[in-house]
Amino acid sequence: MNIGSIRITQTLGRIGIRQYPANMDIEQPPPTADIRQPRADMNIVSILPKVYIDQSECFAEVGLKTVLRLANDFYDESLEAGLDAIGKMVEEGERLMGIENGGDPIVEIAEETMYEDMWEINVDCAPKSRPKIDVREGRADIDITPVPPKIGWKVNPKAKINATRHKVDIYMDVWPDIKFEYVGKNIDREI
Repeated sequence: MNIGSIRITQTLGRIGIRQYPANMDIEQPPPTADIRQPRADMNIVSILPKVYIDQSECFAEVGLKTVLRLANDFYDESLEAGLDAIGKMVEEGERLMGIENGGDPIVEIAEETMYEDMWEINVDCAPKSRPKIDVREGRADIDITPVPPKIGWKVNPKAKINATRHKVDIYMDVWPDIKFEYVGKNIDREI
């Protein structure tokens, strides 16, 4: 701005603003858990199934007999053979006693006994009986007692917090100023 011979220079003031935003840093350790699960108590009582197979009759039919059964069979056979032999002797004795009736009973008896021991062959399938099978069922009694888990917690209640507040710095970037200069040639030096 020029007014005659004076120059006025004006510098406007300027404010500077510097901001520092707030900052927050939070560190929270997580909780920890200790879990232990004991095994459940289990008790098993089992009765195994049983299968009884009686093949004694099948074995007896092919000649494999127990000692007691073999003894009983020998007893029955020998009793029958003994009674048959006694009956035959009685019959032959009666024939010999009746020699006066004629004939030749000695020759007849000798001829009959000569062909008595002829072999007889038969074919048969054995055994004819089926084995006796008896099944007794088994069972299992299972008793389970669950055991609750053991849980332990460790909680960290305090968090680590680091915070910086919001900050604003205001300063004068340019100070205001006014300069007056004389630019003319006439200078009055009187005081």
